[in-house]
Amino acid sequence: MRPGRAHRQAALKALPQAQHLLADEVLRGGVPAVRQAVELMNEKAAAEGMPKIKVQPLVSLAEKMAPALKAAEWRDRAEAVISGIEEIDLRDIRSVVAAAENAARDEESRALADQLRLGLAARAESEHRKWLDELAATIADGRTVRALRLSSRPPKAGAPLPVDMAAKLAQAASVSLTAEVTSDRWATVLDAVAFSPVRSLVVAEGIPAKPSDELLTAVKKLASRTPEIAKLFGIEPPAPKSRGRGRRTPPPPPPPPALPVVPVAEVSDSEEE
Repeated sequence: MRPGRAHRQAALKALPQAQHLLADEVLRGGVPAVRQAVELMNEKAAAEGMPKIKVQPLVSLAEKMAPALKAAEWRDRAEAVISGIEEIDLRDIRSVVAAAENAARDEESRALADQLRLGLAARAESEHRKWLDELAATIADGRTVRALRLSSRPPKAGAPLPVDMAAKLAQAASVSLTAEVTSDRWATVLDAVAFSPVRSLVVAEGIPAKPSDELLTAVKKLASRTPEIAKLFGIEPPAPKSRGRGRRTPPPPPPPPALPVVPVAEVSDSEEE
């Protein structure tokens, strides 16, 4: 994606010429970049015995101009996405859509954001259909490892595989894991299985009689993702981690302060009475 600069240039022209360098820094890295640049200038000034620049006034000015500059930058990116919605990487489209919540500040920008969301939904659906078609063809061609790896990268995150396709892929993977398969091939298939959504459906038909050290290392490494397969090799998978955040055990209370010991000889007469 190569966005134009029309909206950024317009935003810069709306600022006094003296603020353009600061605005460029805001566009490059936001307010933190301005703060860092001023600190570096002050380090150089101190080394040369020159007076330092006050940081806060520049940072405050950067904070004031940042929303309009970032909105202009978003408009440039959004228009680039709209013009190339069929070719631009889905991740780039999603990042621009996600940024719309803070960057779409007027009616025109919000309308552009709505157009982007519709375009993203249509593109994701189209990519998903293509992905399913490619996956079905790959399974039919017997390219099991390729199919397993492809199944782990759906264009629509979290979209489940059709039940019949998942069953076919799991069966293809299961018959690829036999006692006759070399250790290298076994490890390759296992790695693909471990990151596929069908991993819990795969049942190995056998294991090599003398698995290589490399295969055993791979089985141990992937045991948490393929626990039943790990058990075939006598490797106990690690216990699943608790999803809940347990409460921290509070530290023990500090010991009570020791009372001063007063020697008997120093006790006054009034205390004895």
